[in-house]
Order: sequence, then structure tokens, then C-alpha cells
Amino acid sequence: MVLYPARVISMAILTIRLFGEFRAADHRGNPLAIGSKKTQALLTWLALHRNTPVPLHDFGALFGVDDVAGLARDLRFALRFLPADVFAGDGDAIRFRPAAIEMDVARFDSLVAGGTIHALREAADLYTANLLEGFASGIAAFDQWLAGERLHYWRGALSMFGKLLAVQIKAGWWENASETAGRLLALDPTQEVVHRTLMRLQLEQGRPDAALRRYQECCDILRREFDRNPTVETERVREEIEIALKKSPAPRDAFLKPFDRSVLILVVEDDAVSSALIEGFLNEAGYEAVCVMDGADALLELGRREFDLLLLDINIPTLDGLRLFEIMIQKGIDTPAIFVTGSASPEVEARSLELGAADFLRKPIRKEALLPRIRAILQRRQRARENL
Repeated sequence: MVLYPARVISMAILTIRLFGEFRAADHRGNPLAIGSKKTQALLTWLALHRNTPVPLHDFGALFGVDDVAGLARDLRFALRFLPADVFAGDGDAIRFRPAAIEMDVARFDSLVAGGTIHALREAADLYTANLLEGFASGIAAFDQWLAGERLHYWRGALSMFGKLLAVQIKAGWWENASETAGRLLALDPTQEVVHRTLMRLQLEQGRPDAALRRYQECCDILRREFDRNPTVETERVREEIEIALKKSPAPRDAFLKPFDRSVLILVVEDDAVSSALIEGFLNEAGYEAVCVMDGADALLELGRREFDLLLLDINIPTLDGLRLFEIMIQKGIDTPAIFVTGSASPEVEARSLELGAADFLRKPIRKEALLPRIRAILQRRQRARENL
């Protein structure tokens, strides 16, 4: 006997979020008030067994009750404002109907399996906290099972963030890589190799003082958790930090151009206010700026003279920023580019990374974020040329 009448479902009618606090919403995004810990636990069990019908007697065994019909009534009452066929099953088993439900854990699993830059970036955005962090149902068997699931997703997140970090480092996106390393350490502060990676990233960004603080924090954690000192590899990075501190420019100098020669930067920005603001930042730091408002004019300028750096808004007329950069690559123009956008789309960021952008900035542009990045990119490019 079918528990609920079947029908074709074209969109999700229930959304469940399990990273962080338990949240549920209908297809309009209206939150569902599910205050009972037992009911939240029931829905979580079903969500994490989404691909397999769960025998009703398993519910009874897990929750320590003989009245499985009562558990089913609790579920129906909690979701009473949704169509009955959010569930599927027969008299002995039940599960969510796949097309009826959208879950962050399911999306996370799919993205991690995909493994592309875009997928990893989106998975990172989804993993806002550990699975039902701090949740306790008071049902011993369920809480023990949930602890195992939480550990599974925690390990998956560590692997995902590690892959994303490697991609960002390979692309030279130091700021993004530093953020990812920080998130890795928030999940597991005992990873010495990640501490060491973050120290190196901070050195590349011209922040040896921050790198030294990271080293000291790493030492404290290793002594507290493992009663040991950092490895030889970490001590070598500490030595590099001390050398950099002796050579480090004054804080004000970090905002100025790194060379005595003229440095020419092409700014491609169609918003007049943003363009004027960026030009002011650059002129104050000692750079020469040429500003154009669309991709076609940018190509003309790139054909006339050689630029040291390109500040490229993605959403510009005639040729968008991504297409302009693709044409530059085809023409053999190797000017490094910082992509600028008002969009927080992971697809745009991932595509910029794939094309080889030197960095990526979101609007509004702040001087303290822009100028140190420009300086670091130019210094990195100069070192690469000297090593040829």
C-alpha cells in the first residue's frame, strides 16, 4: 500500500539546511517552525538517508519507541502546510521524494564530487559550519549516529578546502588562498602544514608581521595539543619571516609603487565615480593611470603601448572583462590583470581563476585592499623576470 499518493513534482517544495543550525523552509522560502528536537532529528535522519527508503522499525529502534505510527504523525504535523507527497514509500519504509526536497548536504556532496574550481568554490560557500553544530536531541542513539555523520562531513570539508587552497595558490591568488587557509584552520587548528602555508602566503603579501603572529599561534597550539615544538620546515619559514621583517617597508610604503621607474596601469571601468576613485588611489601611490570605459577602447590602448598591470571591471560595455582577457591571451598580451566586480558570483570568480587572473577584487574598492595587492603583483612579476 502506498503511503502517499504519487504525483509529478517539478520543483522542490521543502528546503532543509543542516550546516550550522537546523533550518527548514517551504518553496517560497518561508521558514517552517519546527521547534521539537525530536522532529528535527527525524527530518535529519531522513535527509541523510535521502537515497534509501528507511524501514519504519529502524525509526522505532533509533528513537526508542514502539509507536512508529506516532513518529509518522509527528512528521506529518511538522510539515502539515506542505503537500503530503513530500514523502514516498510503502507501508514498511519511508523517504523523501527526491524531486520534492532541496538539501545543502546533497548539494555539497554533488559539488565535492564534481571537483571543478567553480564546484569547490560553491561547496566552500555552502559549508558555513559543521553539520548541526551544537545540536543535541537528548536521544542517545540518534546523537551518537549524528556525531559520526558530523565527523564524515567535517573530513569532507577539510579535503575540499585543501583542494581549493591548492588551486588558489597555483593561480597566485594569495588573498583568496589566505582566506581559505584561515577557514581550514578554523575547522582544525592543529594542522601545522596549513599554518606554515598561511605564513608563506602572508610573506608573499608583504605582511611578515602577520606571518610572525601566525607562527607564534602555531607554536602555542602545538605545545598545548601535542606537547611539541614546530617541525624544522616551520622553523625555516620563521627564519624567512625574521629576514623579511628586517627588510620590511614602513606601513606607509606598502601602499606606494615598488620601483623608481614609472609604472603604467590601465583601468577599464565604465562607472565614472569608481574610475575616478581608483585613478586617485593610483596617482597618490605614484602610479600612472590610463582610464577607459569599455573593452574595445582597452584593446586599442593595449595595442598602442605596454602596461605593467590591468585593473579590469568584468561588467563593461562592448566586450566584457572576461572576453577581453581571453582576447589578450590569444594575442599574446601577458599583462597581469586584477579582475574587479560588484558581483559575488562564484562562477565569475572561478572563470577569472581559470583564465589566469592575477587577483580578484569585489566592489566597493578600498585603497588598503587595492594598493598592497598591486605592489605584491608587480614585485612578483619583477622577480619572475629576473629569474629568467
